[in-house]
This record gives sequence, structure tokens and C-alpha cells, in this order.
Amino acid sequence: MKPTPVVFEGCFGWLHPAQGLRGVVLCSPYGYEELCVHRAWKSFAESLASAGLPTLRFDYPGSGDSAGDDGEPNRVRAWLDGVKAAVRRLREDTGVTEVTLVGYRMGALFATAAALELAGEGQGVDTLVLLSPITSGRKAVRELQTLSSIVLRPVCNPEPPERASWLNVIGMPLTPETALALGGLDPCEQPALPAPRILIADRPEGKMPVKLAGRWRAMGAVAEPMGVSGMIELIQQPQRAQAAAVFEPILRWITAEPVASGATPPPDRPAGLMMPTAVERPIFFGKGPELFGIYCTPVLADPAGNRPAILFLNSGATHHVGSGRATVVQARRLAARGYTSLRIDAAGIGDSPDRPGFPDNLLYNKEVIGDVRAAINWLEEQGHERVVVIGLCAGGTPALHAGLGDDRVVGQIVLNPGRFEMGTGIAVSELMRTVAFRSTKEYLLEALKPARLRASFRKPARLSGLAKRLASRFFRKLLIRTGLTRQALRMFRRLSAEGRRVLVVYSSDDMTLAEFYLHLGEGGRALDGLPGIEVVYLDRSDHSLTVWEARDRLDRMIDRHLASLDAAAQTDPAASDLTGWNLVPSGERVG
Repeated sequence: MKPTPVVFEGCFGWLHPAQGLRGVVLCSPYGYEELCVHRAWKSFAESLASAGLPTLRFDYPGSGDSAGDDGEPNRVRAWLDGVKAAVRRLREDTGVTEVTLVGYRMGALFATAAALELAGEGQGVDTLVLLSPITSGRKAVRELQTLSSIVLRPVCNPEPPERASWLNVIGMPLTPETALALGGLDPCEQPALPAPRILIADRPEGKMPVKLAGRWRAMGAVAEPMGVSGMIELIQQPQRAQAAAVFEPILRWITAEPVASGATPPPDRPAGLMMPTAVERPIFFGKGPELFGIYCTPVLADPAGNRPAILFLNSGATHHVGSGRATVVQARRLAARGYTSLRIDAAGIGDSPDRPGFPDNLLYNKEVIGDVRAAINWLEEQGHERVVVIGLCAGGTPALHAGLGDDRVVGQIVLNPGRFEMGTGIAVSELMRTVAFRSTKEYLLEALKPARLRASFRKPARLSGLAKRLASRFFRKLLIRTGLTRQALRMFRRLSAEGRRVLVVYSSDDMTLAEFYLHLGEGGRALDGLPGIEVVYLDRSDHSLTVWEARDRLDRMIDRHLASLDAAAQTDPAASDLTGWNLVPSGERVG
């Protein structure tokens, strides 16, 4: 059965229906780790449902597509209440008589604490499954602090006073109040059982599962440890989405006992989310496959009715919430200014189904243009005749191509685009391994490090692979620089001639600049003088735009670009010339 989007107590989630009377609630990792595992977590939920177990996965309050923000107070209480609300919703919607609560990493901490509270309220769960668990709030805070410190960020301007004391965990906020409350969470040391049956799964060499299982067995639970490889790897990069082998032992354990049938189909309820300045609802669009998106509309409609809709594309393999949840924040910020938006997952990414014949997480695949067109068609059906497409990194390329020959696209905003060509696609793992947008000099300096050289000589296949990649890069550069292939320049010239208004933003010294300069000259000089094409450099910013102060400056740039579009439409809605445009010289540096 098709999964159903659900909304409960401000949380957005997915209910995967099935016939069994044993249900499962999935408590995902938190923050960056959730972005990494999102596709795999979806696959795990689908496997559980296929085995007959109705399964609910959801975003914690203030994260993902749920209402609120993690900068708000009382986050720990909100997270635990979100888990408890998910258990209630599963029971109400399906009639399951048995509940298994599964927590992964920090989600295991939340699941254990919530299970203890539910047991104390007489609504306890039957089974608790903890995957690579963070067992105390103190450990969780330390891990978030470590993750924040190991990510290299540029030296930037001071954050505004209200955020000065916050910890930036790859774009996700951890306030002092939340850190203090989280640090006091210690459910694994409580003198009560969170569930009568418990599984603790972690890496095979880990000692914690054995110790924790022994403690809970002594208290009367049926508790057992399990060694499972690959769980930590799944939460390290969004690209590692092949979850079947990792979660298979967990799936077998949960489904080992026979499951009685009799669950009810979920009721047909609206899944809209009402917030102070925006209303969001899940939508499905396109055919073969049917894709997923979140439609965000202002509470107060645009009185002039002429503002373009905003279409947000995936940044790399990250699902539609964006790196550091930036796309959600941006959509709701723009809704407060009167703009409607749609944030989508292309096929094979996030919550959209696979594209037949293609692997998941394939970037720079020309088939994505069809997904973008389908989203624009859907927006047109809702009455939006003008669209601005926004894309970060690998999402910037289809954002550019979307405007070619389509007059509904009146503007594009591309952020740190990694490439300009669309082809048969590149697996994200391969792109990260070769770092194709890095300059050859940087690539060689990395490859010729003594440790890497020794490893290459020990494995001849690695050495031959290096030679092939270098040769491929050489011939690609030769084609571009001799003028035999000028796709990027031709594309920008055509966008300009067709009246598109394109804002290209690069973080200063970004790793993608080598590719930009390769195609369009140092500083993008080949674009100088092209009407409607603006290139701006954003100082003191990182590639994924997780620095909040840099995001604030980016917001002002986006607002200026959209205001220019509004001004042009008011002057002449059908205009395709530059009347009413307030463009700055190409190559302006902001910050």
C-alpha cells in the first residue's frame, strides 16, 4: 500500500500501512545524521511495511518538515512529546495492539526516554529497538559539540546577539538551554524498564550493548545485544543510502514472531500544517514515477497576485528540507513575504520513488529536467504562471537548464553549482571520490601525498584508476579550452537572450569555482555584459551555506533578486527586456 503523509501535533510524518497488528514507530537520528540516513530510513520503513507491520516515521518538532525551529525553547520536552504523539497516532490510525519503538543514534535516546514515560502512563510499548544508540544526553551534547568543531568553516562575521551563544552543528542550532536540558537526559540509568523486550544493536566489537542488555535483563526484561556492521557509515554522508544489508538483521529480529492480521487502513485525513505565516501541505506530481513535494503558501495572499512561485530543487543527495534545513527555513521566510513555494525531491532522492532503470542518488542526470518540468506544470495548474527555480550545488545545474525554452521560468538562483553539463548521471559516491570540480593541481596534491601514494602502489587497480581519471580530466579540459565544447557559455547566452534573470552565487574560494573558471574564465569573465546574468561572490561562507550569518546576507540577495522580478512584472507583465531591472555589475562581492 502507498505510504500516507500524516500531521500530528505539529509533526510531519509518513504512515506506511500494512495488515499486521504489530506496528512500528521509527525515531530517526537527529540533525545532520538524519539528512544522511533519510533515504535509507524510508527504505527500512518500506521493508517493515512489506513484512506486514504498519510503520510510522516522522520529523521531530522543529526539524525536517515539522513546525517550529530548534532555536525555540523546551526542545527536549518537545522531542519526547513528539515520540509519544507518534505512538498514539499509530495506534489511533491503525488499531495495532502491539508497538515496537525503534530509535537510531540520538533517536534511541529519545525513544528510551519516551518509552519510560509511556510505561509510567500505562501506555507502554511492547518492544524497544536501539540502533547504535547514544545512551545519555551528556554523550549526545559532546557528540554535537565534536561534530560542530570538526567541520571547517570560514572565519565569518559575528552572529547576531540572539544567536551568539548557539552552537552551529552543520547548520542546525543547539542553544545553551537545549544543551543543558539534553545533558540531564539519562534514561538508560533509570531504575525502571522502558519495555519488556529490548534489542540493542551496535558495531560487532562494541561492549555497550552487552552491558546495557545485562542491566535490563537483571531488571526482568528480555534484552539482547546484536553486532551489526555499517550503521555508523550510514549516518556519515547522505550518499550512503543502500540500507538493505545494514538493516536486514534488524528487520529479521523485529519480524521473527508471527504477526496477526487485522490492522485498519489509515483514515483519509488532511495532512496540512498551519503555522503563523505559512500553510504547508504534501503534494504528489508527475507520472512514472509520481514524485513528492511540500507546497508552502502564505497565510496572507499576495494582494497583487503577480509574485512568482519559488521552486526549490535538491542540493546533491539531500532530501527536500535542504542542507542544514535551509530550504524549509527559506520557504517559510519567503511565505512571510508573500511568496508561494514548492520544495521537491527528484526521482531516486529523498521521499520520491526510484527512477526505473537508474540507481538512487544519481546527480547531473538529464532525466531530472523532466522532474523539474513536471513540478512547473503542477505549479501552473495551481495558477502560478511565473516560476523562479533555486538550486544549490548539484541542484544548481538543473535549475539553470530548467529555464531553457520555458517562458514560465522567469528567473533562477543557483548557489555554488558544481557542474554545468547534464548527462547520464554521476553516482554521488563517485563524484565525492573523484572530486571532479576540484582543480587538477589540488587533485594531484591530494593524490600524491605519501600515504595515498603508498596505498596506490599496494593496489595497482587504484593506480590505474588514478591515471584514467587524470586522463579524463585532461581531455575534458582540452575540449573546453579549445572551444570544441562550450555548453556552459552557450547556455548562459541563451538564457540571457530568452529574457531569463539568473543570479549565480558562489561562496568565495569555494571548491566549485575551479569548474566555473574552467568553463567561463577567471572570475566568470565570459559572462560580462550578458543582460540578466549576475554573478556575486559571498564572502566568509561555506559550500553548503550552513553559516547562519552568511545565510542572512544570502537572504538579502535573494530578496533583491525577487524584488527585481516583481518590479519588472509591474512595469510590463509580458516584458522580456530589461526595463525595471536594477542589476549590479557581474562579479560583485558581498560581505
